[in-house]
Parts: sequence; C-alpha cells; structure tokens
Amino acid sequence: MSKFKLEFTLKQHTPIIHFQSEQMGATLRATELKPKFDRFLLEQVEDLPCIENANGHKSLDYKVTIKVVGEAEKKLPNNFLYFANNAIKDDREKKHMLKHNSIKIEFFSFNPKVKEAIETYFADFLLVTNFGARSTKGYGSFSVVGDDKRVEERLKKYTSIVFKANNTNTKKWEEAVDTLHKRLKSGINFKSYHKSLLFLYMCQKNLRWEKRKIKEEFPSVATGNPPIDCDVKKEYRYIRAMLGVASINEYVVGRDRFTITIEEKAKKIERFASPISYKVVGANIYVLGDKSYEKIMGKTFSFSFKGKSFEIIAPKHDEFDLYEFLKFVEKQEQLISEVK
Repeated sequence: MSKFKLEFTLKQHTPIIHFQSEQMGATLRATELKPKFDRFLLEQVEDLPCIENANGHKSLDYKVTIKVVGEAEKKLPNNFLYFANNAIKDDREKKHMLKHNSIKIEFFSFNPKVKEAIETYFADFLLVTNFGARSTKGYGSFSVVGDDKRVEERLKKYTSIVFKANNTNTKKWEEAVDTLHKRLKSGINFKSYHKSLLFLYMCQKNLRWEKRKIKEEFPSVATGNPPIDCDVKKEYRYIRAMLGVASINEYVVGRDRFTITIEEKAKKIERFASPISYKVVGANIYVLGDKSYEKIMGKTFSFSFKGKSFEIIAPKHDEFDLYEFLKFVEKQEQLISEVK
C-alpha cells in the first residue's frame, strides 16, 4: 500500500436511508462523510492544516473513496420499514434503506499530520456518528471491522451523556428506538398506554405541558378523554420542545386531520433537532445526549390554528436538565441505564 493511503473495512449495523438507492453501489456518501469527519478532526487535533472558504467552512487536505463489497440487501425485513414509514409522510422524502455486507473506505493524503489524525480518530468518529436520513434515530450506523473494544468508554470520551437501552430486541432495533423515544417525549396511546416521561418529570417541577393548553385554546382538536394534567396545576411550558421542535403539530379527529402551526416568536428558529440520538453497535442500543436544547430555553413559541393563536415559552434554564431527566427515567421506568 502507498504510504499516502489508509484503508478501512466497515461493518454496517443498521440500514442507511438513501435518496440514491436505485443507483449501482449507492451507500455511505463521501459528500456527507468528509464534512462531518473534518469537523470532528478539527475538534480533536490542534493546528491541523486546512483550507477555509469564504463562508468560513474549513476542510482538510485528503481524498476519500468509498466502495461496497457485494450487493445491497434489496429486500430488507418488513420491520426495517416500521419507523421510517411512521416518520416519513411527504412523498418527496421517501427514501430507500440499504444495508451492505461490507464497505471499503480509502483515504489519500500527502500531508503526514492529516494522515496520522485520520488513522488515530476514524474508528472513534464512526462510533459517535450516524449517516443518512433519520440518523438521530439510529439509521446509518457503521463501525470499523474488529473495532469492538472499550465502546462505552470511548462513547463517554466524546459524549457527556450516555445511557444504554435495557431489555431491547436489537433484531427489531427500530421498533425499540421508536417506542423508547415515544415513551420519553410524547407518550404512547396505541395498543398500550404510557404517559410521557417528560410530562411526568416536569410535573415534579409543577410545570404543565402544552398539550392541555392546545386543547383548551383549540377545542375542535379536543376529543376523547381529557388530556392528562399534573396534580399541582401551575404554569404552562412548551416542554416537548426540549426533545425537538417541529414546525407543525398534527391531530387526527375521526377522519379529519388538523394541523397546528408552531413558530418561534423571534423567527430565528424554524426547526430544532432532538438533543437525543441513538447509536446501534452490535447487540446494544445507546442513548446519546448533548446540551443543544439550551439555546431554545425560555424562548417564546406561537401556536396557530384557523386564525387563532396563543403563545407559550419553552422551559427556562433552571427548569430542565437532560441528564437529570434521563436519570429520572432510569430510576422510574428502568428503560435505560447510565454508562459510567
């Protein structure tokens, strides 16, 4: 092998949702991998030589080539479609899922410092990064073949909040992730009933969630049983914002579907991804968290429906902490266990 080259063979743990799935050899894309890897390396290694464009984006001096070994699985098990079909409603966003037996990645760089950084950090980068659509929900998880040592220790090195899902069937990992995330954020009212754990956590702080306020303000979407509420009734907060903000909220009443528009008052935030992501490695599902939610704390949001609207603020900085919330989940429901 040339002294300027590095080669890695990847193991794919979960399918990647890919918009080019009908093309020969479609897989992990260099156009997605390189910018993410560049940012990761620049965070880990000081004074790496890089090129900065007019927009301030930095890129490192190396080329990457990705090749698949064998054909993709054309017919994935039916359960692979479970979460994606639940989440993707716009036909323009419908992508296909691909999984390969093996993928080869080749890096080429004349710069010895860049080459050394790639060799040192690429396996760790894959461990904390997913790719493709719905990557925060566990899709597009890869690792370097044979790289199965000290996984939890290394996750903690790069992510301050790390928990592991308990009692999950990783053969149906996407159902496990979907169920767990619903238990955390919105609750479940299909086949079985479980209150939102986020709702219960905020009730401890005497803060009520926005769902009841929505149904008070827009009674046409309030059908069936009254929405759950805290025993101690105090101020309302847009508490589900802490685990991700969407631009709309949909309610189904009979055969009708009602859409409530959600907008941050200052119009600086259109969407906000969940600070929780899921990483599937072998037989384990990890729950990774960050502090990104802090940037929307205390922000005012407007909920609009049929010409009427009301405003509500997200929890303030002293009212929510993601690590504290996940410890509450661990104690109350034993769905997850902290990685220490």
